Amino acid sequence: MYLGTFEHTIDPKGRLFIPAKLREQNAKGDGKFILTQGLEACLYLFDHDTFHSNLASKLDTLPVKNQQDARAFKRLLLAGARDATLDDMGRILISKSMIEFANLKKDVSILGVGQRIELWSTSQWLKYNKRALTTFQRLGKHLEI
Repeated sequence: MYLGTFEHTIDPKGRLFIPAKLREQNAKGDGKFILTQGLEACLYLFDHDTFHSNLASKLDTLPVKNQQDARAFKRLLLAGARDATLDDMGRILISKSMIEFANLKKDVSILGVGQRIELWSTSQWLKYNKRALTTFQRLGKHLEI
């Protein structure tokens, strides 16, 4: 399970350092990930096993009545997906189109959120985090944690 928040910078070539704590949790330890567009204008980084096993079954059973919507979601998620392999320095290369999609500038927040890693523009993450805090508090009361 991926956990934690880390701050790093993306270099001019689009390379981003993935913290050792998250790299170590890669299922096979082979440094191979799948990078794709996420929700709320972030990027999702999955290890290969999670992407192919868990995500495939979820995509086949999307809870939508309109199959056209299901196809559109699958197309955007999968057509934009790319292999992302760690280099010798623990970095992944992010394509220009994905950098633009997530509005990544220099500062990037790297979040471990269970079965995936999320990559956020730090300024966008801070705004989102501030808005989501109310939801967190409300749901936390129901969970009694």
